[in-house]
Amino acid sequence: MYEATRLAYLEALGVTNWIPREPLAVAPARTPALLLPEPEAPAPGGAELRAERPAAAPRIEVPRPVKPSVTPVPSTPPAPPPAPEPVQKGPAAEPVAAFYLQLWQSGPCMLLIETPEPGLESAMPGFILLQDILRAVQLPERPTLVGDFRWPLNRNPQLDRSAAAANRGLLAFLQARLEARQIVSVGCFGAMNTLLVETDLTQADALLGCEESVEGLPPVWFAPSLDSLLKRPQEKAALWTLLRRVRARWQEKS
Repeated sequence: MYEATRLAYLEALGVTNWIPREPLAVAPARTPALLLPEPEAPAPGGAELRAERPAAAPRIEVPRPVKPSVTPVPSTPPAPPPAPEPVQKGPAAEPVAAFYLQLWQSGPCMLLIETPEPGLESAMPGFILLQDILRAVQLPERPTLVGDFRWPLNRNPQLDRSAAAANRGLLAFLQARLEARQIVSVGCFGAMNTLLVETDLTQADALLGCEESVEGLPPVWFAPSLDSLLKRPQEKAALWTLLRRVRARWQEKS
């Protein structure tokens, strides 16, 4: 029996082995016994075998990229935005002087007449002249007052009183009064009525005796004021020339 096995049996049986430290003089020489590691004590409830864990593989360190150090460059402060140029405001529009208009209807024709306030009355020379004109062009000689227009529209001096504002106000006034009415022509007596088509009153005389197209309105013709016709007989002749040209509009209607 091998010495190592024998010693293991004896140890399992609880027999204490004594091995001399020095060889005995009378004992035969023998091969030193192969000492085995002592077995681990069994765990309670039976022996358990523990599987040896495999040695962990060596961890390989992967070098990470290092950001290159950047030396901060002093930034130039942004240039301040350019200062806005002051708006060059032109001269304020010249306000239009106050005026007063009356709107009359004679058959299918509307008449916008410039007159001093409070307006035309039946005994006034201007009203009598108007009746003569209506009779000559075969319109009812007793017109009906529809409304009046005062400029400026408001006494507040802060409001726009330019010719352009007067144009918008007068056009809106006429469009509202003519709505749902069978009107074929609009006659205007007085230079201020030319604001319907021209915001430059210095050109008013050029429109007298002419018929013009105005957006949202029937054809519009312009004549001098009734006071001017009373004082200047030569203007009556020019008015008659105009009326003979435009009266076909309401004659066809009748």
